[in-house]
Amino acid sequence: MATSTKSEVSVNASRVAMLGAGPGVQTTVTRTIDEFADLVRTSVMPLSVKSRHANAFVGRMRTAGRDRVFCFEVTAPEHTVERTPELIRECATGEFYKLSLMLQGEGMVMQDSREAVLRQGDLAIYDTTRPYSVISSEGARTAIVMFPRDMIALPPEMVAQLTAVRFDRSHGLAASVSPFISQLMMQLDHFARPGGSRLPHNIVDLLGTMLVSELDLAPEEATHASRMLRQVMGYIEDNLRDPDLKLASIASAHFISSRYLQALFQRNGLTVSSWVRERRLERCHRDLVDPSLASESVSELAAKWGFLEPTHFSRAYKKHFGLSPREARAGVNRKTRGGVVGSALLVNKDVA
Repeated sequence: MATSTKSEVSVNASRVAMLGAGPGVQTTVTRTIDEFADLVRTSVMPLSVKSRHANAFVGRMRTAGRDRVFCFEVTAPEHTVERTPELIRECATGEFYKLSLMLQGEGMVMQDSREAVLRQGDLAIYDTTRPYSVISSEGARTAIVMFPRDMIALPPEMVAQLTAVRFDRSHGLAASVSPFISQLMMQLDHFARPGGSRLPHNIVDLLGTMLVSELDLAPEEATHASRMLRQVMGYIEDNLRDPDLKLASIASAHFISSRYLQALFQRNGLTVSSWVRERRLERCHRDLVDPSLASESVSELAAKWGFLEPTHFSRAYKKHFGLSPREARAGVNRKTRGGVVGSALLVNKDVA
């Protein structure tokens, strides 16, 4: 782990301190609740921040990230953070999930009429497209992982069944995820290292596996249709390289009709073709921003994931990610060298 170098500077003549903390890691210390609220707004997304500590509010945030995945470690006095309906309407930020892990103290995550009380090591997930509240106890230290919803191979309707649900640090896959995220927070500089391009996707894959495991345990999900849908999605994920991966072949592999397969996806607001396309685009994106694959052309990477027509791939990629494949490849090294100052802006221009 890189040695931290502390250099305090003034930001807009305020008392906010910016502390260097290794390659690609930004540490910011605030002295008032207003400074902390402004830090949250500019570093994460527009959120309402309240605390009974109106003036003296010594908060600390460490931030690092890469390729649309961002980690925040927040240490602060008692406070409440809310994503209100008004902020959602007024400040579009893209579609993200957040995972909260209590590193110290206690907290509560509230969304979708559920409340998850978290103690040290516990986790909970929530969706930034819907209102939520997060309450942190006095002196709590929280790890937050934020990533786009489209990075995870589960439809939002399924994940919505697990928002604001406590994942016990001692049970199931949470027992593995919790120490992994805790250790990651101590080594945030790994994001900026040459091998760090794979880290964001490894994190999201691990979280996705935990969510699938929790869905398998949920009684309300123990239906034939839901199990079949997850089975089909797993099959699609394993066969994305096959250019002949289509509705008929997927249905045949599961001994169901094409019509029934379409109905399974439509219940979750999806279509089979759009799901296959989005998962392929996500895999293409992973390869495009991987420096170890820089010697492979864009068309070669696209063909590897079933996009045999380069022009069609470029159009689909730009529509999904907002920039061309070549722009994504050219920009990734520049963003990595620039660290994570204003990281949310690099991910989505609407985040402010």
